[in-house]
Amino acid sequence: MGGRNLNLNGYLKITIAALFSLFAFSDKLHGQFIPDGVNIGTDYSFVPVLGYTSDIGLFGGGVMQRINYRLNEQPFHSLTSFQALVTTRRNFITKIDYERVNSFGSDIRSRFLFEGQRIRSDTFFGIGNTTTFSTDEYDEGNFYYENRSVDFRYWGRKSLSRIGENGTLDGQFLATISYNDPVSRGDHTIFSQLPPPGGGGGWVNQLGFGIILESRDSEFIPTSGIRFETGIGRSTSLLGSDFSFTRFRTEARAYYSPIRNVVIAQKIEFDYTSGNTPFWELPVVGSNDGLRGYALNRFRGDSSILHIIELRSWLFSFLDDYIRVGAQTFMDTGRVFSGEDSFGDITSDLKQTYGFGGAFSFFNPDLFFRADIAFSEDLYRIYFGFGYLF
Repeated sequence: MGGRNLNLNGYLKITIAALFSLFAFSDKLHGQFIPDGVNIGTDYSFVPVLGYTSDIGLFGGGVMQRINYRLNEQPFHSLTSFQALVTTRRNFITKIDYERVNSFGSDIRSRFLFEGQRIRSDTFFGIGNTTTFSTDEYDEGNFYYENRSVDFRYWGRKSLSRIGENGTLDGQFLATISYNDPVSRGDHTIFSQLPPPGGGGGWVNQLGFGIILESRDSEFIPTSGIRFETGIGRSTSLLGSDFSFTRFRTEARAYYSPIRNVVIAQKIEFDYTSGNTPFWELPVVGSNDGLRGYALNRFRGDSSILHIIELRSWLFSFLDDYIRVGAQTFMDTGRVFSGEDSFGDITSDLKQTYGFGGAFSFFNPDLFFRADIAFSEDLYRIYFGFGYLF
């Protein structure tokens, strides 16, 4: 960590989530013969949440998830989730996510995602891997801007062939329609002093294609196998975009269980953009998705590389595994590249964070709550979420 001491009390910017209740129930049928395609169960889960962060203030909201299971459809027939969050600082976030294994009367697996948000305390630290950070400036709001955006995405996925005993090779199609309207929080902010590309906002509409190689034993709680995904996307005026750029992304995940109830999970990710890319579409490290422990969106660049390794374990359970308690520890390593940065220096100036946390599963093993604490050279962060990071 560069030999820098952490002033934990001064740097703590946390989310404290109070889970008042967790409701989960199932109408699955047991011990009966069910013909192919007949509904054999639906799991509903609802979690109301109340909490506070120094960035967005007091917030309240909830998460609802519905999973429908049918015979011979893996990992589910359909999955629907809805999340909504409002805060006392006039922030609003909503997300609707729907996924279905067989759609349009075919074997195409489809996912539809809508996200809308207004975040008055989103962050911009500049472009590059060496942007500076000051807790005083951070506390004074010099790194903030207001993020107003709506986003609709569709993924279509079709199996192309089987690979080995458990693997499949899928083709994927992606279509995105999004609008972003960033607003400066004042002349004293980095957003105003160093205006980013695309700072005036606009439309980004993209089409993309890729492939997915999948051999994991579970999409929710994998313990073995791999997942490899690579793809390319294009935003152009022909699609009604205000920005023309190309994005290439590759990600590989691997899971290994050396002993019972212990899993080593790894992910390496490479993200590259070329062209007139607005700042909100640039690759980012330093968030809940990677380099945890840094401030949100700490590093942006034309490209990025990220590696994560986690050690996960379910420690004990109650009521015939209806309630389970687990733990995890992790280390994140990565950086961004921009301007004169060279990929030949890929191992230089790497950023690294580390942390640990717990996991709690209630009634539905496919839905569990995760809490992590992560440390960086700047500060540390506490994260709450559902499911593993990857």
